[in-house]
Amino acid sequence: MNNFPRSAYVHIPFCHRRCFYCDFAVIPLGNKIESLEGFGSKTVKEYLTYLKKEILSIKHKSPLSTIYIGGGTPSILHPLQIKDLINLFKESYKIDYGAEITMEVDPASFNEDDLYGFIKAGINRFSLGVQSFNNQVLEQAGRRHCSKDVEKSCFWLKRAYDHGLIKSWSLDLIQNLPRSGFKKWQEDLKQSLKFCPPHISIYDLSIENGTVFKKLVDLGKLSLPNDDEAYKNSELTNFILKASGYTRYEISNYSIPGHQSRHNRVYWKGLGWWSFGQGSTSSPWGENFTRPRISKDYKKWVTKQCEIKLEYSLINQENIYKELDEKIMLGMRLKEGINIYNLLNEQNWDNKKSKIALTKLLKAWAPFLESGLLIKRGNRFFLSDPKGMELSNQILVSMFRWWEKFN
Repeated sequence: MNNFPRSAYVHIPFCHRRCFYCDFAVIPLGNKIESLEGFGSKTVKEYLTYLKKEILSIKHKSPLSTIYIGGGTPSILHPLQIKDLINLFKESYKIDYGAEITMEVDPASFNEDDLYGFIKAGINRFSLGVQSFNNQVLEQAGRRHCSKDVEKSCFWLKRAYDHGLIKSWSLDLIQNLPRSGFKKWQEDLKQSLKFCPPHISIYDLSIENGTVFKKLVDLGKLSLPNDDEAYKNSELTNFILKASGYTRYEISNYSIPGHQSRHNRVYWKGLGWWSFGQGSTSSPWGENFTRPRISKDYKKWVTKQCEIKLEYSLINQENIYKELDEKIMLGMRLKEGINIYNLLNEQNWDNKKSKIALTKLLKAWAPFLESGLLIKRGNRFFLSDPKGMELSNQILVSMFRWWEKFN
């Protein structure tokens, strides 16, 4: 039995405009974009041509159990274009029966007919980028949609799920956005629960270089919650969602039973995945490889892939392992944490080296075990919920320092 990846991520870089917090590899095309025919369609079609070439360039294929179409704003595409991509995977890779096929959608970038078109194309799970229900917060973040767009999108997705047309859907929010104080955040959570999404993702705002928010922070013109306020928001999130029947199965993700994101668990478990598209990162056998972020460079790279040979990290390799620190970092995000002994054994170290490494790591983690931020049960370490998950950076920083010294 081969160990070829069973998951694929597909990056659709097009957006109407770039949000003020976004540093992704995206191509803003304006509000009038028509992906099939009309304004911007030539740009979209050209990109899709190269994307399909890249998908077909992989020689080592296995049937896929998860596909995730992200962006950017994939819902800018026409349902027929989404169908073409899914059919390409069916024909070239095969798709397992019962596979999870997710697509990101943004309010105001699709209508109800589009939604049913995406479902007919083969999408069975949607991730809706709500970010907030509050118009002031949305405007401050540079979002194109408004609260009415959010409510309509949530209603359509809920109805599709209730009628059994899709397997699941996720409502995604960003915590600690500018102008989103405690009361507004509480209202965002209550509004979200009105639609009973099976999955909710709560992402903390991160200020990235090159973004509008970073420029405003540097100029002292962006007011953000302080650490105490941010922690208070997180406590509120944890309390409200758990009281509503959700389980926090990963630092940023909550779900009702049976609705965890199968695709994202591939990343957190350190398993292999394919990735296709401008700026996307694949890790089929443990080694990460990121494609060019600029369109012309990506197209040149794809041409080289097809005409010369594949980038070496995409060719089937034996005994390639992720670095131990990355495995620990990813695994600690999950509710079940990590079995540290299993991870050490996967490094092919001898017993002496493993024992020394573990002794030093336990010493670094001793204060967190004592305070209850970190919990040890048998050979398994995991973050306490909620406090350990909210303060996970402290634990991970200590781990990275341990790895630097040890490695």
